[in-house]
Amino acid sequence: MINFKTVFVLALLTTATSVSADEIAIDTVDLHAAIAADLAVGMEMMQQNLNEDMNTMLIATEQEPEAEVTANVTRSE
Repeated sequence: MINFKTVFVLALLTTATSVSADEIAIDTVDLHAAIAADLAVGMEMMQQNLNEDMNTMLIATEQEPEAEVTANVTRSE
């Protein structure tokens, strides 16, 4: 036979698990927006770096048309 303490403990455990399940929910809208913003900034930086590198190579090619042009580009940010 189930006594009052057992019913109370079962009710308490049921309430505790439903509350903890609600706390685990994560709002991914803000996370998605932050990732998208970081990605956009990174892509813009990559585009600027690519444009700078291409301009450097084109200028070097125009200055020495008969010489072989090699470019070593290193960036650290």
